[in-house]
Amino acid sequence: MPRLAPSSGSRGARLRERTPGHAAAPRVRAGSGSGSAATSGVPAALRAIGVRPSRRLGQNFLIDPRVAERIAALVDDPREPVIEIGPGLGALTTLLAATGRPVTAVEVDLRLAEALEGRLAAWAGARVVRGDILAQHADDLVSAPATVVANLPYSITTPALEWIVTQGARVRRAILMVQREYAQRLSAKPGGKEHGSITVFLRLHAEVRVLFRVSPGAFYPRPEVDSVVLELIPRPYPGTTTEERAAAERLTRAGMGSRRKTLANALARALGMEGAAVRAWLEAAGVDSDRRGETLTVDEWIALARHEPRGRAAG
Repeated sequence: MPRLAPSSGSRGARLRERTPGHAAAPRVRAGSGSGSAATSGVPAALRAIGVRPSRRLGQNFLIDPRVAERIAALVDDPREPVIEIGPGLGALTTLLAATGRPVTAVEVDLRLAEALEGRLAAWAGARVVRGDILAQHADDLVSAPATVVANLPYSITTPALEWIVTQGARVRRAILMVQREYAQRLSAKPGGKEHGSITVFLRLHAEVRVLFRVSPGAFYPRPEVDSVVLELIPRPYPGTTTEERAAAERLTRAGMGSRRKTLANALARALGMEGAAVRAWLEAAGVDSDRRGETLTVDEWIALARHEPRGRAAG
């Protein structure tokens, strides 16, 4: 999550960069930036272990302790295990560990991991796992349903969301900080320019609620955009099977890959089908072939999955 040093948190949860695939947040804004990086000690703490924040990896360390306290308070059951992605120097980690709950912090930067191990030595229930969260399985990290907390850089937000919703019952919910623009994509309505395949994917697998905004002044280095803290609760879209959801995901990627094309043309090109066959398929699913993919609702994508011609479903 926001990687917190004495009061710091970074967005760099992994070293290998990945590229990802509107509802307004409450007007309450956390992190006015009234504190400074100098007074928080974050730059000095980073220099001491040889870490320089990476712009490419989106590393922005949280310097506002009020934001860390607010996030920690959202995990209100002291018995509930926590998986923290990218704990950094550990101010949030220590807030969570001090309650006595099991805390597993997964950190890919070995310098940050080593420093955090020393800070967590006082709490028997807290530990650091060195490595990439995307290479882990929640069953190996915790023994009971857990909350995931993370401050996600844009480059790994989509892979991290996919990881969370594929961990089954072991992840009960997630408290995530993401760029505000990305949060708008997750909550976009059909037909809007921000509505895309990631919007449909998340609705197929989870419920999302915007909690509060965090201003750029809460971080070091200061980013150029606001952030948003979200609550994500994994759950299958009601009334669907695993196979239907997987098919709907695949079709959204095909149907939204060319936003200027009609849905019929986009699917025909992406799936290698004849136009007449695609139009017949769309008609059977009750979807106008002249519409564009970004205008479809989740229910309509599921209808397309259910009516996909036999022999196409595996393609």
